[in-house]
Amino acid sequence: MMFESIVSQFRQSRARRKAAKADARARDKGLRAAIEHVVDQINPKLRAVSRYRKKLKPAVERSLAYSAGLVEQLPAVVEVNGKAWSTDPTVRALFSGAADLQRVYSRSDEVHEFFDRHADQESCYALLSMLCKQRSVLGMEMHGDVMRRDVRQTSVSFADHRVVKPASSQQALRKELEQRAFEALVSHALECITEWVSSRNSLQEQRQLLAMQLRLAHAKSASLTPLLEGKGGEVIDIEALRKQHEQTGEALEQLRASLTTLDDYIERISELLGDPQAHLKVGRVSMRLSKMNIKLEGAAAREEGHELELTEVSLGENLKRILLITRFPRDELLARQDFLN
Repeated sequence: MMFESIVSQFRQSRARRKAAKADARARDKGLRAAIEHVVDQINPKLRAVSRYRKKLKPAVERSLAYSAGLVEQLPAVVEVNGKAWSTDPTVRALFSGAADLQRVYSRSDEVHEFFDRHADQESCYALLSMLCKQRSVLGMEMHGDVMRRDVRQTSVSFADHRVVKPASSQQALRKELEQRAFEALVSHALECITEWVSSRNSLQEQRQLLAMQLRLAHAKSASLTPLLEGKGGEVIDIEALRKQHEQTGEALEQLRASLTTLDDYIERISELLGDPQAHLKVGRVSMRLSKMNIKLEGAAAREEGHELELTEVSLGENLKRILLITRFPRDELLARQDFLN
C-alpha cells in the first residue's frame, strides 16, 4: 500500500509538472504572437532590429497582464430584458424603456449573427458600451410639505449604446475583451507614434518656410525695396524671424533625436506599452438617482432613489465610456425587418 501511494504521488507530481510546462509553453506562444502582432500593426520593418522580440517582450507582457486585470475589474453579468427593466433599477436607469432596450440589442448585426450561428443558444453574453451624460435642468423638489419649483437639478442619461462581441458564456466574452483591451493599447501606441511623425513632418515644413522667409527678408533689406516703398512700406522683423527659425529647429531636433532609427521606434513602443495604466484606465462611477434619473444629494440621497454603481473605461485624453457585461435573451430580439420598419 505504501509503495502504491508513493507511485501515485509521483505520478501526480509528474502530471502537475507536465501541465505547468504546457501552460508555460502556451503563454510563451501567446506572448510571441502578441509581439508579432504589435510589429505588424506599428511597423513591420522593426523585424530588422536585432533581438526585437526580446526588447519588446517586457512591455508587451505588461500590457497583456494589465488588459487581463482590467477585464477582471468589470462587475458580474447584468441581465437585460423587459422584466429586468421593470425590476432592476440599474437597467431602468440605462434605457428609456423596455422597447428601447430591445432596439439597442436588435440594432446590433453581431447579436443577430450570433443567434443565427448558435441555434441552440437561448441567450448571449455581450459587452454593452455607452456614454454617460449629465446636464443641469430646472425641476420640482419637495422640501418637507412644500413643493418647490425651478430647482436646479442634475439629470443623468445614457446615450450611444453599442453592443459588441456576443458570446455563449461570460468566460468566453471576458477572454475576448482581454484581447480587445490589448488591441486598444496597441492602437493607442500607433496613434501616438503617428502623431509624433506628423509633428516632425509639420515642423520640417514650417522650418523650410521660415528659412525662405528669412532669406527673402535679408534680400529685401539689402535691395532698393525699402527705399522705394517709403515710410508706409511693410517692415519685416528679421530678428523675430531668425528666432522663430531657431526655435523650430530646436523642436525639430528633439523630435528627430527621439524617433529617428528603428531602435528609437522600439524604445517608444516600449514606453507606451510598458505603462498601460497611463493610457487605458478603469474607474468607478457612483451616484444616487431618482426614478426619473435625477441625481440625488443631501437628505434626499439618504431617503430616496437607488445607488448606481458603474464601471467607466477611458483611453487617452478624450474617450470615456461606461462598460457592462450583459446577458440578453433570444426571445426578445426583434426581427431584422421588424426593427428596420
